[in-house]
Amino acid sequence: MNISFNNFAGGVALVAIAAALPAQAQTPEEFYRGKTVQFMVGYPPSGAFDAYTRVAARFIGKHIPGNPTVIVNNMPGASSLQFVRYLQSVAPKDGSQFGMFNRGLMPKSVLEPKETGVDFTKFTWIGSMNSELAICYMWGAKGIKTIKDLGKAPITLGDTSKNSGGYIYTSILRSLSPEKTKLVLGYATTGHIWLAIERGEVDGNCTLMTSLESQKPDWLPEKKINPLVQFSDTKHPSLPDVPTIFELLTSENEKKAINFLIASEQIGRPIIGPPGMQADRAAALRKAFDSMMKDPEFLDYAQKSKMDMDPISGEKAAAIAAAIQNTSPEAVEIARKFMD
Repeated sequence: MNISFNNFAGGVALVAIAAALPAQAQTPEEFYRGKTVQFMVGYPPSGAFDAYTRVAARFIGKHIPGNPTVIVNNMPGASSLQFVRYLQSVAPKDGSQFGMFNRGLMPKSVLEPKETGVDFTKFTWIGSMNSELAICYMWGAKGIKTIKDLGKAPITLGDTSKNSGGYIYTSILRSLSPEKTKLVLGYATTGHIWLAIERGEVDGNCTLMTSLESQKPDWLPEKKINPLVQFSDTKHPSLPDVPTIFELLTSENEKKAINFLIASEQIGRPIIGPPGMQADRAAALRKAFDSMMKDPEFLDYAQKSKMDMDPISGEKAAAIAAAIQNTSPEAVEIARKFMD
C-alpha cells in the first residue's frame, strides 16, 4: 500500500487536533454522562445554605443531561466570599463545579469593590431556589417588644461577619439606635448565633423568615422572640403588625438606598457557575434547575423538610444582579452610611 508522507502527516495532525479538543465537541449529555460534579456551598455543613444545597444536590442530577453523580463540597470562609472567589478565578469553566453563596455579597461587591474583588454580572447564573424576607428580632426575655422600644435599653446583636447577608440588616437596625446597640461578629453560622441568644450571650439577631420557620418553628408561635422590623415593601402574612423598614423611613433617598441593600433577597438561595462557562452547558444547567423546581418528588421532599420554595430563573436572577451592579452612585453613598 502506498501512503504519501504528506497525507500521513495530515492525518496525524487531524487526529491530534481531535484528541486535544474532545470537550468542545461534546454535547452536554456526552460531557456529563459518567461524571461526578460538585455542587458547592460557601458554608460549613450546618445552617440553611448547606441544607438547601444538599436538597438540590439530591435531585438536580436526574435533570442534568447525562445524569451525572452530584456531590456536595463545602467551602466555608468569609460568609461564602472565599467560595465565590474560587469560582471566579480557580474553578474549571466546564460546568463541573457550581454552587450556592450568600446573596448579601452582592450589594457589598458594589459598596466595597476593591475589598470584595468580584463582579456578579460576570458569573453564570443558574437560578435561585427561593426569595427571602429578613426580619430583626429580640429575645423575648429582653423586654423589647416593638421597634418603638429600641433605644430604651442597651442591646447586643450577634452576626457572623461583615460579608453576611444578616450584617446588612443588623447594621440598618443599629443605625436606628447607634448609642444603645452593640454588634458582636465572629459566629460561624446562624445556628451558633441562635445558641448564643438562648444562652443570653446576645439579645437578638436579624435573619430570614424561612430559616426561622424551618429551624426554629416554635420561636414565633410561642412568642420566644419579638420581631421588630421586616425588610420588604410588603408584609409577611405571619407579621401583619410588624412594620416594614420603608414605613420607618421618611426620606425617599434613604428608601432607594435600602432598596439597593435588600434587592438581593429576591434571589435568596442563588446558584451560580464560574464566568465563561460554555453556553450549551450553562443552558443545560439552567434547564435542569427549572425542571428540578417543578419535580413533584423534589417538591414533596422540600415540603416535608419545611423548606420554602419560590424559584427564580437564571435569566431573571442575572437581571437582578445587573440592576444591583448598576445602582446610582447617590443611592450607593447613602447605603454606605447605613453600613458604617
